Amino acid sequence: MNKAIDTLAPLISPVLERRGFKFRKSDASYFKSEKFGFLYFSLVSHLVSDSFGYYLVEYGLGARHDRIDNIVNQLGHIWGDAYRKRTTTVYRGLTFFPFDSKRDGRQLIHSSNIRIDAAAASDNIVGMLEESGLDFYDRYSSLVECARGLNVPIRSRSHPLCNKFPLRAYYGVTAAALTEPAKVGELTRDYMSFIHDGGIVDEIVYQVGRGKEDREAIIERLEAVARMALADSKAI
Repeated sequence: MNKAIDTLAPLISPVLERRGFKFRKSDASYFKSEKFGFLYFSLVSHLVSDSFGYYLVEYGLGARHDRIDNIVNQLGHIWGDAYRKRTTTVYRGLTFFPFDSKRDGRQLIHSSNIRIDAAAASDNIVGMLEESGLDFYDRYSSLVECARGLNVPIRSRSHPLCNKFPLRAYYGVTAAALTEPAKVGELTRDYMSFIHDGGIVDEIVYQVGRGKEDREAIIERLEAVARMALADSKAI
């Protein structure tokens, strides 16, 4: 943590703590354990430079459903149990996907004006949480809403719930297989059509499909998560 977070966190903590979140100093983040996984609020700050003398603060909202992440992580792109346990099903970074573009972007806190700037930043962050953020947590505590949100639109490389593609497709197909399995075949075909038309490759290294041609590897991963999710859904 740095001086900006030290000053800012006590100002935004009350609104999150009222919803059961706990602040973790080790990485300046907030977690709320749930039966399905957890809810997450990230808070990241760094000093731009000593000469400029200000901190940039960025933040985002996430939700993890263990049933989804435990399947997607079997693709083999996350190394270590500790890291696999921290992945999120959906994550909205407010820097690139604000609810309100004038309010939710990077917050600037000047070292020379730290208390006043932190108070202004906290007003923006608390306003975001109260107007949109807490509703985000309520909505994406639902597996069904995760499936619907991740898979609309299909044809987009950037996305407010998972801004990596085709990783979003793996999450979207998994979520759909757990909630609306009849849609999985059509959904997979639609993703593959977009991937083919856009010449999309997967820049992440996975164990599943490793060494295969890009399109063939992506198909294998989509089929793998769908198969695992459908089996999980039938087992419950």
